Amino acid sequence: MKMKFALFVLLIALTVTLNAQVLDKPVAIVQLEETENIGQRELRSQVEMIEAQLQTSLTREQRMEVLDASIAEVLIMQAAERDGITVSRAEIDQGIAQQRQSLDQQVNESQFREIIESQVGMSWDQYVEQVERRLTQEKYVLQKKRTLFENVAQPNEREIRRVYEDNATDFNNPAMVRFDHLFWDTRNTTSAERREKRNHAEELYRELRNGSSTFDDIMDRSVDDSRFRGDDFGYLLRTDRRNRAQLGPGFVDSLFDLEQGQVSRVLESNVGYHIARVRDRRSAKLLELDDPLLPGQNMTVRRQIVNYLLMEKQQETFERALREIIDELRGDADITVFDENLSW
Repeated sequence: MKMKFALFVLLIALTVTLNAQVLDKPVAIVQLEETENIGQRELRSQVEMIEAQLQTSLTREQRMEVLDASIAEVLIMQAAERDGITVSRAEIDQGIAQQRQSLDQQVNESQFREIIESQVGMSWDQYVEQVERRLTQEKYVLQKKRTLFENVAQPNEREIRRVYEDNATDFNNPAMVRFDHLFWDTRNTTSAERREKRNHAEELYRELRNGSSTFDDIMDRSVDDSRFRGDDFGYLLRTDRRNRAQLGPGFVDSLFDLEQGQVSRVLESNVGYHIARVRDRRSAKLLELDDPLLPGQNMTVRRQIVNYLLMEKQQETFERALREIIDELRGDADITVFDENLSW
């Protein structure tokens, strides 16, 4: 679903802090509960940001749409303050965490701060203030138009099947193995300690090979032997780049060379030594509508599609609610626009 330009710039504006500029030309004066100036410098900054994202110059008409979005942002913030709608520090922290987790790469808090300050070009305090303003505006819209959101319809079977059939090849399981392993952790160890762990692993492998112990026997012994542990690793996906990088491609490839029920020799990964037994081995396959996304999971293809459609419907409802609120607030406010200051 493509977002109209006017709505695009409106949602951009909902994340931008507007401060009156001293000795700056006003492009608009907005008064709902108090008088607030929107300065030319601030508007120009927003226009340049959008132009950089769209890689094109905005027309005068489009600049006016950016200004309309800025006016809407001022109106919503003043209305939220008037009605006592605020967000807690916990809500702000949660909003920041969600944005951090939405990044393609996994980053910790300090790395995320560095991204904000170096790539986005604002201080951390400015970023936190923007998150607070965005969450306040969202809460205002959700509370004022609660009935709209309560009446969002559940996706029907026709909608679910249409999404599935349009994207059937995207719903698939890669090749995967589930394995038990006897594991000797070599992280943060000396060379002598690693040799000792390797020798112990080879000793137990000889027991398995000559039949003096079974894999389950040694798994049971691991409970009382602190030198190693035995447990179910779970499913390892061949396409899981994070696990492949963490464990090492050689280790992963060795696991996928095993057949179901087969016990490996002593294998070395980036984190230690392993003796693995494959519990389940599955080839890549396309998933049916009611298949789980992964073995043992409750989340099915159908449920994932339902969640996607619900989010889409809720987004459409939010956009409708936003437009209604802005129209209502504009009717209650005094707004003066200085067209001549839209040129620079």
